[in-house]
Amino acid sequence: IEAAGFPAFIKKQPKYLKLGTIDVERLKNTPVKSSEGSQQKSPSYPSDSTTTFIIEGMHCKSCVSNIESALSTLQYVSSIVVSLENRSAIVKYNASLVTPEMLRKAIEAISPGQYRVSISSEVESPSSSPSSSSLQKMPLNTVSQPLTQEVVVNINGMTCNSCVQSIEGVISKKPGVKSIHVSLANSTGTVEYDPLLTSPE
Repeated sequence: IEAAGFPAFIKKQPKYLKLGTIDVERLKNTPVKSSEGSQQKSPSYPSDSTTTFIIEGMHCKSCVSNIESALSTLQYVSSIVVSLENRSAIVKYNASLVTPEMLRKAIEAISPGQYRVSISSEVESPSSSPSSSSLQKMPLNTVSQPLTQEVVVNINGMTCNSCVQSIEGVISKKPGVKSIHVSLANSTGTVEYDPLLTSPE
C-alpha cells in the first residue's frame, strides 16, 4: 500500500503465529515430555539461552512490534528485544524446550511472512575462542565506522510516490551520499553519507 503512494499502518495485530498444524503439534508435544521431570526440580528456567537473530525485511516500527508481540506469546520465550536499526532480535528462551532453528522458523512464519531470518550468534558459549575472534573483528568495524554516518531528515509536503522518487533521485547524485531512503508515510528521508564530503545541512 505504501509503495502505491498511500500512508498505511497496521491497525489490528495478528493474534498468533500462522504455523501449520504439524508445527504447532511438534512445538506442543516435544517439550512437555522432556520438561515434566526437570520442571519439578527447577521451575525458574535455569536453562535459559540467548540467541541473536538477524532479520531481513523489517522496514518500520510495526514490523518490530509485530515480531515482539508474536514471539512473546510463546510460552518458552522469556524475553525478546527487536532492533530495527541493527536488523536483529535478541531472544531469551528455555533451551530445553525449543531450539534456535525452531525460533528462526517461528519468526519467518509471522505474517505477512516477508522476513528472512538467520541465526547470528548464541551468546551462551563460555569457550574462549569466540571471544578472541570477535576481538579480532572489532578493529575492522571501528575503522570503517567513521566513513559513513546516518541522518534522518523530516520532509513535509510529499503527496505521492513520485515525490519520493524525485527526492531520492536528486539526493543520491550528490557527492558524499552513499544511500537515501525516503518514507512517504513517516515524512522522513534516511540518508547515509560520508561526513568528510557532505553534512546533514
